[in-house]
Amino acid sequence: MRNINQNGLRSRLLTATAVAIIELCVAGTIHAEEASSKPSGKAVLEEIVVTARKREENLLDVPVSVSVATGASLERQGIQQLSDAVQMMPAVSVTPTPVGDLLFVRGLGSGENQGFEMSVGTFIDGVYFGRGRSSRHAFLDVDRIEVLKGPQPILFGKNTDAGALNITTRKPTNSVERSIDEYVEPEFGTYRTTAILSGPLSDTLKGRVVLRNYVTDGYMQNNFTGKKEPGRQDMVGRVVLVWEPSSNFDATLKAEYGDAEVKGGRAQITLASAKLQGLILPVDPKAEYILNDTKSGPGTAPLFNKEFEKNKTYNGMLTAVWKLGAHKLTSVTGYAGYKVDYAFDSDFTPLSFIAQRWDQRWYSWSQELRIASDTKQRLEYQAGVYWSFENLKSFKVASFDFGQVKLPFGTANRVQNYNQDTKNWSAFAEATFNATEHLALVAGYRHTDDKKSLDKEFYFADLGSLVPKANPVLQNVLGLGIPHKLVGIGRNTSNDSIALTVRYKPNKIMYYASYTQGFKAGGFDEGDTKGRLSTIIFQDEKAGSYEAGLKSEGLGGRLRTQTSIFYSKYDNLQVSIFDGVSALIVGNAAAAISKGVEFQSEYAASDRLTFGASATFLDSKYDAYKAGPCAFGKGVTCSLTGKSLPYAPKFSGSLNARWEDQLANGWNYSIDGVVFNSAKFFTAGDLDPFVAQGAFTKLDASITLTSPSNDLTLSLIGKNLTDETTSHFGDDIPLSNILGNNYEQYVDPPRTIAVQARYRF
Repeated sequence: MRNINQNGLRSRLLTATAVAIIELCVAGTIHAEEASSKPSGKAVLEEIVVTARKREENLLDVPVSVSVATGASLERQGIQQLSDAVQMMPAVSVTPTPVGDLLFVRGLGSGENQGFEMSVGTFIDGVYFGRGRSSRHAFLDVDRIEVLKGPQPILFGKNTDAGALNITTRKPTNSVERSIDEYVEPEFGTYRTTAILSGPLSDTLKGRVVLRNYVTDGYMQNNFTGKKEPGRQDMVGRVVLVWEPSSNFDATLKAEYGDAEVKGGRAQITLASAKLQGLILPVDPKAEYILNDTKSGPGTAPLFNKEFEKNKTYNGMLTAVWKLGAHKLTSVTGYAGYKVDYAFDSDFTPLSFIAQRWDQRWYSWSQELRIASDTKQRLEYQAGVYWSFENLKSFKVASFDFGQVKLPFGTANRVQNYNQDTKNWSAFAEATFNATEHLALVAGYRHTDDKKSLDKEFYFADLGSLVPKANPVLQNVLGLGIPHKLVGIGRNTSNDSIALTVRYKPNKIMYYASYTQGFKAGGFDEGDTKGRLSTIIFQDEKAGSYEAGLKSEGLGGRLRTQTSIFYSKYDNLQVSIFDGVSALIVGNAAAAISKGVEFQSEYAASDRLTFGASATFLDSKYDAYKAGPCAFGKGVTCSLTGKSLPYAPKFSGSLNARWEDQLANGWNYSIDGVVFNSAKFFTAGDLDPFVAQGAFTKLDASITLTSPSNDLTLSLIGKNLTDETTSHFGDDIPLSNILGNNYEQYVDPPRTIAVQARYRF
C-alpha cells in the first residue's frame, strides 16, 4: 500500500523541483542575453488559432476568455482522457462519478443526474455532445481543446450557460504521414498503442485513419479480491476523408467507433459508522476507512459481486463548405451515440447488500446550416439554423438484500424504465460592425425551442425478478420509492438570448466588454423515485453575464497576455443532490453568482525557454438557496445562501516552463514542467465538509528526445510527481437513515512514471 504521508520523499521531490526551476531560470537568463545579440524574431511565440466564434481567428482577436490546450502539449503529457487534459486549467474541472462526468467552469456546472444536460456544452468538430457520459468517449488525435468560459449561447446554443469545450480533431495531411506511438506505464500495467496513416488518396481526396488500443490494470488495490482496479481496455478507430473537388467546395466525412470495458471501480469507504464497521468486520477484517489507493468490495453473492462498465460509442459527421462569392455556406450534419451496460456496488463495501445494474442508450442527430460573410469588412455577419433530435433510454435495477446485515427488511429489486425524447430547433445571427479601424461592435441573437417528452415506469419486484410486486416495507419504512407510471409527459421551452460586445484594439492590445445571456433547458429528473409531477420536472436555468478584459502581444511577439474580470448571475440554478437514502433529488436553487478575475500569460524568454502562468481568483456562491440540502445530521433542509458552490476554489493557478535545445549529435531535447495549485473546494452538493478537497499542489513534468530526422521521439513522462492524495468526488452512501454517517469517495490517480515512443516511417 502506498503511504500517503511520504513527507520525506515529497520534500526531496519539492527540493529537486525547486533546484530544477532555478537552473532553468538561470539558463534562461543566460540564453536570453545570448539571444539579444542574435537576429530578432527567433524567440517568438507560435500563433494560436481558434474557432471560438466559428471562424478561424488569432486567439488574441477573440473577445472571449479562452484557455487552449494544443495537441502537441497533450501528446507531451501522455493524455489519456478529457478529464486529464483539463486538470491543470484553473477553474475547469471534468470529474468522473458513478453516474457520469461532471463538467464545471468557474464553479458552474451540472450535478449527478442522467436526465441532466450539461451547463458546459461539449462540441467535437462542431457536433454537440450533451451528456455527462459523453466526455468519456474516445479521446485521441486531438488538434486542440478550447475552453470557452462564461455563457456561449449565440453560436453554440443552449446548454452552454457556464461555458463550452470546443474540441477539434486532426484532419488528413497533404503529404503522407505514417506513425506508431507506444505509451507504457509499468507500475499499474498501462499500455497504449496508437497507429496513424494519413495523406492524399487522389488529387482531390485525402484520408486519415487512426487506431488506438489502451489497457491498464488500474491504480487501486482491492484488498478484498486481491486485484488491481479499475482495469480498463479501450479500442477505438476513426476514419476521416476530405474531398476538395474545387477551390470553392470541400467536404469532410468522419466516422468513429469505440469499445471500452472497465472491470472494478474507484469508490472506497472513507468514513464508516460504528454500525457499518461492525457489519463489515466479519466479512473483511482488513477493511480500511481512509482516503488512499485501497478498497474493499464488492460483495460475493450473485447480483452483488459485479462491478463493470461496457461502453460502445458511435459518432459520425459530415461537414460541407461552399464559397459563394463573398460568403461561405457551411453545413454540419452530426450523429453521436453510446450504449452503456453498467454494474456497480452501490453500498461500496464487501457486503452483499445493495447493487445496481444500468443499461443506458443515447443518440442524437443534428443539422446546422450557417452562412458567413467575409471578414475585414465594414459589416461582418453570421446567421444560421439548427435542428436536433435526441433519445435517451435508461433501464435500471437496484437489488437489495438485508439478510447479511441482519435487518428485517427482506430482499427486493427496484426497477425503472426511462425513455426521453428531445426535439430542438433554433435560429441565430451575429453581426460585427467595424465602426472605425480600431473599434467594433458585436451583437448576437438566438431563438431556441426545446421540447421534451417522457415515458417512465417505476416499481418493485422480487429479488432476481422483473415482475411487478408491491413491497410496502421498502416503500414505506425505508423510503426507497413509490411505484408509478408516467406516459406522454411533455415539457416545452422557448428562449431568446442576446449577446452584446464592444471591442477596441488601437495597437497590440485589444480591450473588450460584453454582456451575454445564456440558458440551459429544463427537463425531467431521471433519478426520481416518487413520481410526483411537481418534483420530477425541473425548470430552465438562466444566466446573465458581464465580462471585461484585455488581450495583448508584446516584446516583438515574445509575450502574450489575457486578463478578464467577470460577474455572472444564475437564476433557477439546476441542482442534483443525493438524499442519503436512495435517490438523487433534482430541483432549482433560487440564484447563484460567479465572479472573479482570470489571468493567462506566456513568455518566450529565448528561442529555447518559454514560461507560462495562469490563475483564477473565484468567488462563486449561492445568492439565494434557503431550502437547500443538509450535510448528514444537520437536518432536512438548510439555508445555503452565501455558501460556496461545489468545484469553486477561491484560487487555482498553474506555472509551466519549457526548455528546448539541441545535443551535439543533432538530437533535440525538451524539458516540460507544470505546477498546479488549488485552494479548498466542496465536492458534494450538500457542501459536506468531510468530502471537501483541501488545498493541494501537483507537479507534472516530461523530458523528450527527438532524432535528427524527426522520425523518432522518446519521452519520459511523470504525473503527480509529489504524489498528492486528492479526491474530486465524494458523497454519502445509500441508506444513511439506517446505517448512520458513512461516506464514499473517488481517489485521484497517484504518481505515475511512463515512457512514450513515437516512430514516423
